[in-house]
Amino acid sequence: MSDLHGYLPPAHNSAEITLICGDILPLNIQSNINKSKQWLKTEFAYWVLNWPSSKVYFIAGNHDFVFDGHWNSNETAELSLLTEGKAVYLDGQTTKEYIDSEGTIHTIFGTPYCHIFGNWAFMRSDKLLRELYEPMPRYCEIVISHDAADINDMGMVPPNIWHPNESVNAGNKVLAEFIKDRIPKYYFCGHIHDGNHQVTTIDGTTMANTSILDDNYHFHYEPMYLDI
Repeated sequence: MSDLHGYLPPAHNSAEITLICGDILPLNIQSNINKSKQWLKTEFAYWVLNWPSSKVYFIAGNHDFVFDGHWNSNETAELSLLTEGKAVYLDGQTTKEYIDSEGTIHTIFGTPYCHIFGNWAFMRSDKLLRELYEPMPRYCEIVISHDAADINDMGMVPPNIWHPNESVNAGNKVLAEFIKDRIPKYYFCGHIHDGNHQVTTIDGTTMANTSILDDNYHFHYEPMYLDI
């Protein structure tokens, strides 16, 4: 799932692992660093603790200002402790490994970095993005990002109140280069609330937009469940 913006959905099914592709914090506190940390260590931690998964891997998004220079490894460790090890923050630099119930090792990489489209968190120039995406391993099993790679129509924003007569391509071209080069088995993103949520396989990579809110910030899309 992605783009919670403070909405913590109730659980209807269990899953071995859960992936969250950023924009977790409520809109009304997204720029308040202290309130953001408090919310993450209380409401979000409580939700993760009670969410029916053994692990919840998550990245930040462009609305999650607290993670862009205001969060450190001690706070990541504290959040992990508060959730009994369930919350795993992916920092865009390291690849995590998950051992499933059958003993198979799965590699997971997550990056919050987005191309520039405003004055938001994790906005970086194309030159910097190429450096920041470099740690993405080749043939990683699962890659999650907040920004949508410009592949197929993943970055297409359908008509809305800002551009009522046409769709707009907001896809990240640099990220698309890396996804096509690294060829992860699965790639999930968010950011485009009302984007195409269909699961598609292109050049060996299965991908989908997993936002759960629509463009009006109302809960509209159920979390996506997949057998991997």
